[in-house]
Amino acid sequence: MKDYNIATLFEIAFGIKNFAMYRPESVDSKPESPSFNYQGINIVEDVAEASRLSHLGTPILYPIKFKGSPYQFYTTSGELETFPVEDFELPAATLVNFRRAKILSQTTAVAGNGTVKELYGFNDWVIDIRGICLRDPSHPTAKTAYDQHLKLVEWDNIADSITVVGDLFADKDIGNLVIKEMDFKQVQGKPGVIPFFARCISDQPIELFL
Repeated sequence: MKDYNIATLFEIAFGIKNFAMYRPESVDSKPESPSFNYQGINIVEDVAEASRLSHLGTPILYPIKFKGSPYQFYTTSGELETFPVEDFELPAATLVNFRRAKILSQTTAVAGNGTVKELYGFNDWVIDIRGICLRDPSHPTAKTAYDQHLKLVEWDNIADSITVVGDLFADKDIGNLVIKEMDFKQVQGKPGVIPFFARCISDQPIELFL
């Protein structure tokens, strides 16, 4: 397997510079010797909340899981049918951004400065998930980059509200999301590396009883 620099991969795929990486030696369990290097990345010592080590040798502090359940899919005839889907933990090299706007009405003040604000509520959270599918023998269900890619495609095909599990989501009272779009890239000269981007919005499932 080729020697990949994780910071360089993120910069090539998303233009994101990584300036810090957690030290794997601080975590009790040891991974297999990875064929990755961390040149140009500073070390952060605090890994007390790490759940496990990835194959990259990095502790996973805030794992994100799409919770398996019977979900709805469109059939070739355009009808909705329900099929079971198993749990899927997002690849270890994953970053998440959250943003949310207020539903706000602003009226210009007469003969004064500023505006009068009327707050009607909060919009959905917009959730941008960026990551890189890489070979990871420690992954619970998808050991190769291509397997992880296939799992992501399966989740993107779901025509339903997806249950998401993770501290970063629970802190914001997000229990479900809908995938609006999914994007896969190629990195030239880097086989076995599949960057992905998913734009999602938070969801509050409501059941109607007629």
